[in-house]
Amino acid sequence: MAIFIASTKSISRGKGQSAVASASYRAGVELEDKRYGKTHDYSKKHGVMSADIILPSALAAANADIDRSELWNKAEFSEKRKDARVAREWLVNLPYELNEQERKELAHSFAQTLADRYGTIADCAIHQPTQKEVDRGADPRNFHAHILFTTRTAELDGNHEIILTDKASIELSDNKRRSLGMARVSHEIKDVRQIWEQIANEKLAEHDHKLIDSRSYAAQGIDIEPQLKMGSVATKLERDKYERELRKAEQAKEEGKHYEIDKTPATQLGTINEIINERNELVWGVELTKNQIVNDAADAIILNGHKIEGVEHSTPPPSRTTVADEPIKKPEPTSAPKPKAPTLDAVAKAMAMAQGIKSKRADEQKQKEVALEQQRQCELAEQQKREQAERERIEQARADRARQLALENKQFLDDKKALYASVMEQLEQHTQKGIDPNSKTGKLILAISVANEVMHSFNQYTDNPDTTQRQRELASNERGALTDLVSDKSQQALNEIKNLHYTSERKTHTAALQDVLTEFIDNHSQNIEKNQQQALQSAQKEITDYSNEINRSRSYGLGR
Repeated sequence: MAIFIASTKSISRGKGQSAVASASYRAGVELEDKRYGKTHDYSKKHGVMSADIILPSALAAANADIDRSELWNKAEFSEKRKDARVAREWLVNLPYELNEQERKELAHSFAQTLADRYGTIADCAIHQPTQKEVDRGADPRNFHAHILFTTRTAELDGNHEIILTDKASIELSDNKRRSLGMARVSHEIKDVRQIWEQIANEKLAEHDHKLIDSRSYAAQGIDIEPQLKMGSVATKLERDKYERELRKAEQAKEEGKHYEIDKTPATQLGTINEIINERNELVWGVELTKNQIVNDAADAIILNGHKIEGVEHSTPPPSRTTVADEPIKKPEPTSAPKPKAPTLDAVAKAMAMAQGIKSKRADEQKQKEVALEQQRQCELAEQQKREQAERERIEQARADRARQLALENKQFLDDKKALYASVMEQLEQHTQKGIDPNSKTGKLILAISVANEVMHSFNQYTDNPDTTQRQRELASNERGALTDLVSDKSQQALNEIKNLHYTSERKTHTAALQDVLTEFIDNHSQNIEKNQQQALQSAQKEITDYSNEINRSRSYGLGR
């Protein structure tokens, strides 16, 4: 009888997964992942029976088309978050009672239904167990389909190309779904499982096969014990042991000897799961026998009538179409063999095994919880130790940096004094002709000239490879301060010039002020802020305007 499996999971970057890699593996093909610059090649993978892209009906009707590589690269590039869900997979078990074409039609029908329901694109890959998997213990009837869906709805743009737009409704958070008047995602997944049950049962009913049931075994009243999750480490140990046993058997065959493969599990988890499986097979056999007893008993009641639990069941009365005077003939008693009921010993063994497994599971769970708690405590202690070490490292780095900055600051102050001293030694070279350097106006003009030379020195200081980054920052601040000083001194000098008694003096000092300010702007405007440039240009314009005003007054004979 077919079993019900319909489970879903997200393909997420947060788990280190890629939509392109997932599609490549499930379809058994080679795909280039353009986002990560990788090529995934699973073209040698066995067991892939078919792999097809299924579009929503609206896009298919519009003759839209997209290949697997383009589809899943678009799915990757549509997501920006580093933990984004890039695809959703539905895994369904395909009834072995159906033939290959019927299983494919069933998987495609389910994929098409979900593609239309959410407006997403499906990539349906049908797998069968390989001979290697069967030799390892897999069920040869395990036909199944991996159906990858885009997490965003698909539409056509103006160029008739498929684009991925908004998130599908099944990918929305519960809060968002609630605001839209929709049920939780868990309810949506339950609905999809029931959709699979309905579609699969319709196909099974067409061929008069037994139907599947989406309810859990517990809900169906069947006492099936779930196996323990093996995990990647235990699974690898089991596979490695099996491979070693195969090699030993092959070597013995080459030597003309017989070697019996050891099929006992390699791990404790494998041993427990083997016991659980044996117990489940026994319980399942009891369940099938009980069902057969009920079915046979029902047939016997309808056809013959016999005693069940001390109650006499007789042949049903004649139907209303029976002729009244025709004698009713009782059917001859049949000698059909009674169905074999499960023995009390078998049932007792099943129940005892179930109880033993439950006890073992409880012990395993307790041991696991203790181990996890111990591991958690160790990890917590290690984390605290790492955090303390990191705090100490940061504090030490801060202290070292503070000491280093203090040394660099002190060195800068010493270098700054040396720069100013060097410029001041050559003070006479900066005195303007016809200007008394000791006058109030002369001192202001001289200060601008000195600032020009100091700026040159700071530029050379900044370009020196031995100058540290901190010292460059301090030098930049000093240059900014000098620029502001030049703007202030220029304005003060102009005000002083306007107060001079003789026009000739005003003209001489204005010309000198123009020269030193113009020289400063020409030399250093590229290294100063824009607002400082504007302030200097404004001062320069004001000085020029005053110079023009003096010249005009002399031409009219107003000067002295």
